[in-house]
Amino acid sequence: MIIAVVQARASSSRLPGKVLLPLAGAPMLQRQLERILRAKTLDKVVVATSTLVADDEVQVVAETLGLPVFRGSLDDVLDRFYQAAAQHSPQHVVRLTGDCPLTDPHLIDEMVAAHLSTHSDVTSNAVERTYPDGLDIEIATFAALKAAWQQATKPSDREHVMPFLYAHPENFRVHHHRASVDRSALRWTVDERDDYAFVAAIYDALFPHNPTFGTADVLDLLSKDERLAGLNAGHNANEGLARSLARDALTHTSPRSIAKGFALQERAKHRIPGLSQLLSKRPDMFSYGVWPGYYKRASGTTIWDLDDNQFLDMSIAGIGANVLGYADPDVDEAVKAAITNGSSSSLNCEEEVELADLLCEMHPFADMVRYARSGGESMAIAVRIARAHTKRDKIAFCGYHGWHDWYLAANVGTENALGEHLIPGLDPRGVPQALAGTALPFRYNHLEELDAILAKNKGELAAIVMEPIRGEQPAPGFLEGVKDRALSAGAVLIFDEISSGFRLASAGAHTLFGVPPDIAVFSKAMGNGYPIAAVIGSARVMESAQASFISSTCWTERVGPAAALATLKKHRKLDVSKKLVELGSRMQDGWAFAASRVGLAIHVSGIPPLSHFAFDGPSPQEKKALFIQLMLDQGILASTLYYPMWAQTTADVDRYLAAARDAFGVVAGAAAEGTLMKVLRGRPSTSGFRRLA
Repeated sequence: MIIAVVQARASSSRLPGKVLLPLAGAPMLQRQLERILRAKTLDKVVVATSTLVADDEVQVVAETLGLPVFRGSLDDVLDRFYQAAAQHSPQHVVRLTGDCPLTDPHLIDEMVAAHLSTHSDVTSNAVERTYPDGLDIEIATFAALKAAWQQATKPSDREHVMPFLYAHPENFRVHHHRASVDRSALRWTVDERDDYAFVAAIYDALFPHNPTFGTADVLDLLSKDERLAGLNAGHNANEGLARSLARDALTHTSPRSIAKGFALQERAKHRIPGLSQLLSKRPDMFSYGVWPGYYKRASGTTIWDLDDNQFLDMSIAGIGANVLGYADPDVDEAVKAAITNGSSSSLNCEEEVELADLLCEMHPFADMVRYARSGGESMAIAVRIARAHTKRDKIAFCGYHGWHDWYLAANVGTENALGEHLIPGLDPRGVPQALAGTALPFRYNHLEELDAILAKNKGELAAIVMEPIRGEQPAPGFLEGVKDRALSAGAVLIFDEISSGFRLASAGAHTLFGVPPDIAVFSKAMGNGYPIAAVIGSARVMESAQASFISSTCWTERVGPAAALATLKKHRKLDVSKKLVELGSRMQDGWAFAASRVGLAIHVSGIPPLSHFAFDGPSPQEKKALFIQLMLDQGILASTLYYPMWAQTTADVDRYLAAARDAFGVVAGAAAEGTLMKVLRGRPSTSGFRRLA
C-alpha cells in the first residue's frame, strides 16, 4: 500500500491560519487535497494535524473530502507523521505539506514510479532542488520512516521528519529526483503573506476556467506575466528547518572533543616552528582550541580527526589541492601503480614526457615543460628562467606568489609592500638586504601602477609576474595591456596559475581570456593533492633554463606525474571546472542571502571556484572564530573560504548553507549583545602572519 500523509496545521508562526485561507472559494488546504487526490498511484490520503483547538478546522476540511485524520504532537512532527502512517500499515509513505496548493499530482505519480523502480529507501526532490519550492515531494519506505522515528533525537530531526534519513546515507538509499529543467529559483510554497498573494493570483487566473490546471499552465502564465513571479521574491527555502538547526546549535551542550588533536598541536609547537608547514593550515588561522588541526583519514568530502569526529569538509579542500575530492579512486589507482612499478630509479620515468605532451596540448602557446613538486619552488624556477633569459634582475608583480626570496624581497626596506597581496605582515627577515628594490608590486586592474614601475625601471625588468585572475575579473583590456607592456619592455610575462589553474577551465584560467603568457606555472590541483608542479612556456624562453643551474633529485620521481596525468584526464572528461563554478556560485549567493536575512554585514568575493567572505564591522576575527565553532558543532569543517571539490554535491552546499544561516544568526546576536568573547571556546583567529606562542 502507498499512502500520502499531508502535514497541515493552522498555527503557523509566520502566517497564522495559512492552510485555511481562501483560494477560489474554498480553504487552501482543500484545494491542495483535491489536487493530491488526482494522483493515480496513491491508495490513500491521510491528513496529520496537531491536537490544538485551532486545528479543529483542519480536521473539518479533511473530513469534508472524506479523508482520515490523525491528530498528534504539535512539536514532535516526526511522531505525528509516523503515527498517522502506522494506522494504515503502508509499505511506502509520501510526505506532503499543507502549504503547497500548487502540488502536482502527475509529479507525485512520476516520483512514486521512480521510487519503486530504483528500490530506494527515500526518494526526494527537496534536497537537490530542480523543481519550484512548493512542489516538494518526499517518499520513504515505512521501514525507513520507522527507523527515523525510533532513532532520531535532535530537535530538527523530530520537527522535520526526513532530515535524519538524509543524514545517514550509510543506512538509507536516497534517490534524488531531478527535473529536466532547473526551476529551483521559483517559489510556489506559502509561508509569508506575499506567498499567499502569489498563489491566490495564480488561482484567480487559472481555476475558474480550468480547475485541474497543472504545472505547465502555471509556467505558461508566469511567462506571460512577469509581475506575478515578483510577488514573493526574496524569500528562502526551508526557513523553518534553518530555525530548528539553530536550536540544535544553541542547545548543544557537549561540544565534540578534540582532546587528542589539541594535545598534538601543543606538542607540535615545541618541535615544528609555527606548528605547521603551511601558514594556511595553522589552527590559529581558524580558532585555536576548537579547530581539530590533524586528520586520521580523508575520503571524498569527509574528514575524520584524531578523536574520530567526522566532518563534512566545506572549507579549503587541502588549500585548493584536492580539486576532485579526497582519496579519489582513479588518481589513487594511478599512484599505486606508479609505486608498485618503482617510484624512482636511476632512469627517468616515461610519465614526465607524456605529461609534458598533455600540458602543451592543453596550452598551445607552450612548447616545453620543467617540473617541481610545490608551488613556491616552481615560481622560483620561473623567475630564475626569466632572469636567465633577459639577463636582468627586477621583477614587477601582482598578487601572491609564495615564500621565496625573490618575492619576499618586496618587503625588504618597506613597511608592508605585500599587504595588499593576500597575506599581510609577511616578515622578510632572512632575505638578503641586497635584494631590496628587486620585487616591485602593482595592484590588479591598475595598469597605471605598472606603467609607473616601467617608467622608473627602463630596461631593467626581467619579468612581469601575476595571477591572471583571483579575487576579481580582469577589467577590459587589462590583461592585454600587461602583455603589450611586457613585450615592449622585453620582459617575460609569467602567469601564476597555481591557484587559478583547473578552476575555471580544464587548463589555465588565461585560456578563457585569450592572452597567452610566455610562461605559466601550475601546482596545487594539478595532482589532486599529490606533490607536482609544472613550469610551461615557449621554447624561446624555456631554453634559457639550460643557461642556469635548475635541478633536483625529487623532481624526477614518478608519483607526481602519474597523479597529474590521472587528474587532468579525469578533469577534462568530467568537465570538472563547470561543476566547481556552479557550486561556488551557489555558495556565494547563499552566503549573501543568509547574512542579509539576519542583518549581518559580510563581504563576498573571489571567483566562484575560489570563494570567500569576510565579516565587516567590529571584531571580524571573533566573528570568524565563532562561525567556525558553530559549524564544527554541526559536523561541518568550515571557514570563511570555500574551495569546491568535484566530490561535493549541491546537497552538501545546501546542508552547509542551512547550518551557516543558523550560525550567522548566532554571530549577529552575539555581536549585537557584545558577548562574542563569552561564547568562544577557543582563541579568535589571526588575520595574517604572526608568531605562534
